Amino acid sequence: MAVSPKTIYLEIDEEVTSVIDKIRKTEFTDVVLVVPKDASISQSVVNLKLIKRKAEELNKKLSLVTQDKVARNLAGKVGIATAATASEVPQMAAAGSNEAPVAFAGAETAGPLEETSEVIFNKEAIFHEPEELTVVEGEDARAEAEMHEDASQKAAGKSDNLMPKFPWKWVGLAGAIVLGGLLLAGYIYLPRAKATILVAAEKKPLTLNFSGEKDAKLDTEKVIIPTQVVEVTKEQSKKYPTTGKKDAGTKSTGDIVVANTTSDDYTLATFSPVGSPGLVYVADQPTLVAKTSIGTIRVTAEKAGAAYDQKAGTKFYAVKAPAIGGTSNTGISGGSTKEVSVVSQGDVNSAKDALAKEVGDAVTAEFNSKSSELKIVDDTKKSEIVSSSASPGVNGEATEFTMTVKVTTKALGFNVNDISGIISAEVTRQLGFSKSIIDDGSKTAGITVDSSDIGTGKLSGTIKTTAYVSTKLDENAIKIQLSGLNDARATNYLAGLDGVSSSQLEYWPTFIKSFPRLKNHIFLTITVADSSRN
Repeated sequence: MAVSPKTIYLEIDEEVTSVIDKIRKTEFTDVVLVVPKDASISQSVVNLKLIKRKAEELNKKLSLVTQDKVARNLAGKVGIATAATASEVPQMAAAGSNEAPVAFAGAETAGPLEETSEVIFNKEAIFHEPEELTVVEGEDARAEAEMHEDASQKAAGKSDNLMPKFPWKWVGLAGAIVLGGLLLAGYIYLPRAKATILVAAEKKPLTLNFSGEKDAKLDTEKVIIPTQVVEVTKEQSKKYPTTGKKDAGTKSTGDIVVANTTSDDYTLATFSPVGSPGLVYVADQPTLVAKTSIGTIRVTAEKAGAAYDQKAGTKFYAVKAPAIGGTSNTGISGGSTKEVSVVSQGDVNSAKDALAKEVGDAVTAEFNSKSSELKIVDDTKKSEIVSSSASPGVNGEATEFTMTVKVTTKALGFNVNDISGIISAEVTRQLGFSKSIIDDGSKTAGITVDSSDIGTGKLSGTIKTTAYVSTKLDENAIKIQLSGLNDARATNYLAGLDGVSSSQLEYWPTFIKSFPRLKNHIFLTITVADSSRN
């Protein structure tokens, strides 16, 4: 009865010494090594030869089971029977032939590989003295190198065959077509050219009287232009510190007993202490004291302050009738001093001036912006402070106060473009049918306003200017003729036009010295030659 082979399962990183040790320890003659894919020992001819040689020395018949085709190929090269799965019978390829591999001796009677649960090896480290291994040199080393080189070349060949080939030819052709199209489009659509034509012109002085009305429409036949009142108003408030001071203390009060020893009646209102004429006390109510009589009058100090307090027995006299005297039997008391800050008239005046200038500057800036396209009639321009106020007012107790100022600027004006429209219309009426208008003089016109009324918005004035005319030139026809001409031919063509003194030609890009074929890419400027303006 045939004995089944012993199956040994190896790890992917199993070393040669460990494999040989496991083969030595088994009592079976037939040994099958089950090797995982990409295991380190099956990727080298040297490793496989060492294992086979040791198996032969131990009288073991060795076979190898693995799904790794490279490993099976290398094993076959060194004479080890191989199989792809455990259910197959390991076979050995016939050396030097392409025939089907032949099963090694005893394979038919051996039967299929046994399924076993026996632990053939322990994954823990095995400590033993490894046998001395024979280093494989010479032909073995060269054989392994050739095997790996052939495998690498085949793999690279297959990889190259799988890569798609880039269609350089078609890409180059498409690129050439696109580039050609772009160059053609650029040649047609990019170039620009400008011709400045200087003509010998005639001077035509022009004088016009015009009038303006508020909210009117431009009337070139009646020479009426619309006018408008430009008005800007701004109000601004700002805080300022106070500099005024006053005594806000209490005033002294008391009674004076007056004795009128004269022969006349007197109405008494003010008194001063004898020897202190600077201190004045005012009667709460002017009192009539008859001749040769005595009266008691209640008085209050004219100003606050403790300096107005007087002790009992102080002598007084009537300011308006010094001959009449009196005495404060109980004294004058209750005065106190307390200095506080107040708004002075000077504070208000200086704050008003400063704020009025600040607001006025803002009004002027907005007015200038609003009237930038207008000609302002200077005689009607007026700036004024509409209102101003301080809070608190003069003598108000405070450390700062708020000043408010409102400023207005307004004037009568008209649009300069309306004047240009009147001039152009008049020049065309007088000269445009027979001549080409080169400069209608609207930009250099002198405008004089003779009278104006900002209330009604009416004005009247005079326009004086000089227009320049020449022989009629048809700009559209000139563009058609210039289309496609080079620099020299374009210059000759323009020089041959009636009334043209000279010309200046500009091109973009500058290296293209010819006019574009598209008419709307040609620009003309017709101006008066300097010699004609003298």
